[in-house]
Amino acid sequence: RPAPAHKSMPKARGGKARLGVESNDTCCLICLDPQPQSALFSAALPPGSAGPSSAAAGCGHVACAECMQSYLQSALPAGAQQWSAPGPPCFDAPGGCIGRISGDLAAALLSPQHDDTDNATVAAPDADAATDATVTATAAAAAAADAADAAAFADLAATDLECRGFASLPVSAAASEAAARAFAAARLAFDGLEAGPPPLGGRTTDSANASGLHRAGALSSYNACREGFVFSNGDSYGVDGVPEFEPATIALLSAASAAARSLFAALERQMQLPAGWFEACFGPLADHSQWHLKRYCPEAAPPHATTADGRRVMLPVHSDPSLLSLVLHDAPGRQPGGLGLECMVGGAAGGAAAAWEPVAEHGHGVATVLVGALLDRITGGRYRAARHRVVAEPSAHASAARVAATFFFRPAPAALLRRAPAPPPRGGGAR
Repeated sequence: RPAPAHKSMPKARGGKARLGVESNDTCCLICLDPQPQSALFSAALPPGSAGPSSAAAGCGHVACAECMQSYLQSALPAGAQQWSAPGPPCFDAPGGCIGRISGDLAAALLSPQHDDTDNATVAAPDADAATDATVTATAAAAAAADAADAAAFADLAATDLECRGFASLPVSAAASEAAARAFAAARLAFDGLEAGPPPLGGRTTDSANASGLHRAGALSSYNACREGFVFSNGDSYGVDGVPEFEPATIALLSAASAAARSLFAALERQMQLPAGWFEACFGPLADHSQWHLKRYCPEAAPPHATTADGRRVMLPVHSDPSLLSLVLHDAPGRQPGGLGLECMVGGAAGGAAAAWEPVAEHGHGVATVLVGALLDRITGGRYRAARHRVVAEPSAHASAARVAATFFFRPAPAALLRRAPAPPPRGGGAR
């Protein structure tokens, strides 16, 4: 399968643009005129809501006051003079949106006292309610935009996963902050390893379900050059002298799980599967997965384990026993290269010869996504498992500084592996 052409990635919120729209240009989705955010109103209620506007993220469709007033007036039921709860459907309902506009906001915008010269406020007696609704609408629109960004990033990553078996996934600002906190706590914990707990802290030594600390060389040959902390099946624990370790690692698992859910949702869209198919078939993935927070020890690399060009191999070539794996590296933001993480490309029958390709980026702000052997199996090879390795960088400092968090999202132990259903034929009808 040919590699995709280069795509322009949408930038995360807080950057310069989102999905091709300049950061200072927010358009009314009815008249399409650019407006300041303070002049826009949103269908802020989530689908199914019937009460006043809340902090829950809604559809995020926004319109200027003039267009919103025109829509609300035209949508009034016959004989009605004003809106009340639950409020009208979003103005983009013909396009498939199932969000709603707050009844309070609708009533305020159609109030005779509404001042058209200041779209951000509503005069008494409903000024406070309208202001609260506007603030809520703005927050809801921002949350919906964040969700749209995450979905767009995941869709692009899913395309790369199908073509190459690995991809880069920009993560949210909250996930990046969670990674920074967890890595900072881990480095403090690493500093105390010499006087730390025994290997695995007295917990199970079954590598598939282990939780706790291990030293370099423990559990399997894959750990010859790395040591650190293992968390299985939703487990968490603390480290003496580092009180922030447990809450920081719990937060990082939560952030990584959210990123994984967006990826599985993108795969479901790409494969035309029902929403939630992966977790319906294989169980809550975060509850049954394993993740590692480890540092690398290049000095422990076996002298005979070298690449063709003489670099030392710190993690031998393999594919992961997961559906998807996510890797985050300890470095600020998004940095070029993968600190020695390489994936095999090519090698398919009739294609280019196999070669090793360095991962494009690393850091708190970007995850490397790897197709696991289980996703390869259940899709009949549509998504090929990523064969990867870690080699020592030319800079000894870079190799010694490599600290990574790797998340293996896998099915519940009792889950029955099943092939993903084929997409329906084009145009419908029986096959």
